[in-house]
Amino acid sequence: MKKFESEIYFTPKQAADYFNLSLSAVKNYIYAGKIRTLKTPGGHHRISKAAILAALGEAPPNSENMRDSIRYNLCRAILSLFNTFGNHAGYFIRHSQNVSRLSGITAKAMNMSASDISMVEMAGLLHDIGLVGVERHIVLKSGLITPEESGYIKMHCIAGSQMLSSISELADISDIVMQHHERPDGAGYPNGLSSAKIKEHSKIISVAEAYDAITAKSFYKTPYSKEKAIEELVRNSSAQFDAETVKAFIKAI
Repeated sequence: MKKFESEIYFTPKQAADYFNLSLSAVKNYIYAGKIRTLKTPGGHHRISKAAILAALGEAPPNSENMRDSIRYNLCRAILSLFNTFGNHAGYFIRHSQNVSRLSGITAKAMNMSASDISMVEMAGLLHDIGLVGVERHIVLKSGLITPEESGYIKMHCIAGSQMLSSISELADISDIVMQHHERPDGAGYPNGLSSAKIKEHSKIISVAEAYDAITAKSFYKTPYSKEKAIEELVRNSSAQFDAETVKAFIKAI
């Protein structure tokens, strides 16, 4: 750690240690452009303490709120990976933000704890992040997809979970992301779990994700009205969606 003109600068490793982050988290902030750095003549990054605090949007770390801020901002940094989808990035980012918001208000309507609400919001934000590991032409295909292409897309749950499990700050939401396409009737993926084995957080994201997917304007379909979307959720209750979660979702929105 060095001090230049009254400012404190860290190496990425020092910053990770000081703010109780993993080194990969700090690097994700840098690569996503969320933290500005100085570079030494040798090409090494040096990060000011002020820049990190500005990125986290908090005072120096000394509370659980700081940890939540770190986790949320890390989620937002990771979400920027959707920019690799070019002109379609906006759709995936908006969808993720909508699912996070809808999941949060549903969790509140279900009287979940503050910790669980936070987890479902973060998992909702990154539920589809595994799509960045699927070939772009498949993800962005506007016509019918083949069974083989469908298989590749279904792998996004596993890819997203693996990505998050490798980041210590977000490992606790990895299973939520893994299960967000499971169904109460056991016909979901990737593991065909039945209702009792599916996390409540994942059941919420499943409903929120479906609702936003069919009501939002996109590059590949015509959106449903709110009323028609609700009809679809109710019609598929207990099979595709958890019935109690659907009730809470409809009440919340």
